[in-house]
Amino acid sequence: MEWLTKATQADRPFGSWADDLADAFVQLEPRKISDAPFCGAISKADLAPIHISRVTATSHTVARQPAHIAKGEGDLYFLNLQLEGLSCSVQRGHEQICGPGDVAVVNTTEPFEIVNLRDFNLLCFAVPRGLLPNHFSDRPRFRLSATEMGWALARTASGYADLCIGSGAVPLVPDVGEHLLDLLTHVDRFVADKPPARVQTSVQLSMMLDYVDRHFTEADFNASSLARKFGCSLRYVHKLFSSTGRSVGEHVNDRRILASARDLLNPGCRGMTIAQIAFAAGFSDISYFNRLFKRCHGLSPRDFRNRQSSKT
Repeated sequence: MEWLTKATQADRPFGSWADDLADAFVQLEPRKISDAPFCGAISKADLAPIHISRVTATSHTVARQPAHIAKGEGDLYFLNLQLEGLSCSVQRGHEQICGPGDVAVVNTTEPFEIVNLRDFNLLCFAVPRGLLPNHFSDRPRFRLSATEMGWALARTASGYADLCIGSGAVPLVPDVGEHLLDLLTHVDRFVADKPPARVQTSVQLSMMLDYVDRHFTEADFNASSLARKFGCSLRYVHKLFSSTGRSVGEHVNDRRILASARDLLNPGCRGMTIAQIAFAAGFSDISYFNRLFKRCHGLSPRDFRNRQSSKT
């Protein structure tokens, strides 16, 4: 089973996403955390006694409200294995941040909120609460990424999920649902109390990238801004970003070019000059903006705007 977001509208910024979430999981309320257009997809496999779903989407928040719970639907644990991105789960007043390789546990019979700070990819294992040990609700996060055995378990679970979701209704592995349930039941044996350095750096990088997304329009924003914000050296910031294959400046310019291109196409910005749009995106040098924009889009900002206007 698959769900893809249908076209969004002004009064429904998530399109069909709320309905898709209800069909695939339980009733949840999506909320915006950025002005970027939303898109998302869910692929699901039913593997008695559990369900597996792969969720990919742009950054947003989902909340489980008391009104949803009052309807009596769902008596499940969601075990969310983070594959890409960074999430923050809040339930019973406890805030848990998970990076790739970590598992967040939420109880659908109590209110919760999950904030996906960046575009993300995760596997959701929906397990009837009676099939998991009671102590799972007392430890809402399992850092599988903290140990080699934990990473191995994460890869195994992900591999099973890929096989089952890709094969349609009939699993390729007999009793795979039971096998996965057995693995998940013992997930606490594969974790360590303190994450290794590679997990810490992964989370720090995700937090810095999120900060870039929220502050790139500031004209003086650069690597030094990140170093000051996160209390680390400039050299450390450059080292973190080297793992992405792009510098801090390249990440910032990508976001600025994307924002300016969106404004050039926005009918509500037709009264703005190209220079005003460039400044609003964070550029301070119009000549540099023009060169960078043409390198990215193959057209000058003016030609880009005129060509798109002629199509409407």
